[in-house]
Amino acid sequence: MSETQRTDGGRGTSGSAEPGGSTVSIKLIVAALLLVGVTFFVFQNTQTVPVRWLVFEFSMPLWGLTLVLFGAGMLMDWALHVRRLRRRAR
Repeated sequence: MSETQRTDGGRGTSGSAEPGGSTVSIKLIVAALLLVGVTFFVFQNTQTVPVRWLVFEFSMPLWGLTLVLFGAGMLMDWALHVRRLRRRAR
C-alpha cells in the first residue's frame, strides 16, 4: 500500500504503545500483569497454612507465604541481573 492509500493518517504502527510520547516496554506490561495476578491470588487465599522447612515448623497466612516467596524470587532475579551486568563490564 502506498503512502497516499494509508488509512491511519500516515502513522505507522511499530507494535509498542506510546502514551504521552514515551515508549512502554513489554517487560513493564508483563510485570504489571504479574503484579495484578499476585495481588488477586493474595486476596483470594487468606487461610492459615502450616509451613515445614528443614527443622522449622510454623503456620502463617497463605497470602504472607505467597508474598515472601514472590519477594524471594524478585530478589534472586535482581541478583542475577546485577551479576550479568558485572560480567559484561569485564
